[in-house]
Amino acid sequence: MCHEDDLVDGILLAHTIKKIVVLRDPVERWISGFSQCMTDSPHKDLLELLDNNAFWHTVRINPVFDDHTEYQHRFIGAAQNVKYINMQSRNTHDEISDPNRFYRDLTAFVRSTGGTSDFQYWEEPTNPAENDPKKIAIYNKLRAIIKEKDHRNCILREAFTKDYELYNTLQKFET
Repeated sequence: MCHEDDLVDGILLAHTIKKIVVLRDPVERWISGFSQCMTDSPHKDLLELLDNNAFWHTVRINPVFDDHTEYQHRFIGAAQNVKYINMQSRNTHDEISDPNRFYRDLTAFVRSTGGTSDFQYWEEPTNPAENDPKKIAIYNKLRAIIKEKDHRNCILREAFTKDYELYNTLQKFET
């Protein structure tokens, strides 16, 4: 986490150093992060917990369970000269629309700083939900709940207001 923009390289001032962050739609990130975080917990009980209003009241108070669900704006803090690359997004059919896009953008950023990168050849989503049966069950249940557009969806959107502001106002790195 960057509480101060204190990155210094020789004589260069911190605000002149280019920085890149990876951002993701906050609710999408929370669903994925919560699924990852809770993969090791008792599976059956957890799926039932997701239907419990007391659980969602707890999420309203604090949606952060670990670094997978941490607010994105807290990682960026006071950093200056920051652009972002968008993590995989979904199309209207709820599929990852272009998993390779992230890698192409990351490659372009690295090259724009004078570095070398071959990330553009990667084609698989990063840490997909499908990599663990427990994780995909939690993930699918949460996606179904959030699609209902009821109070639980609103709870998450409200909880991540600052992240949505960041996502909508921080300059995107364009290739």
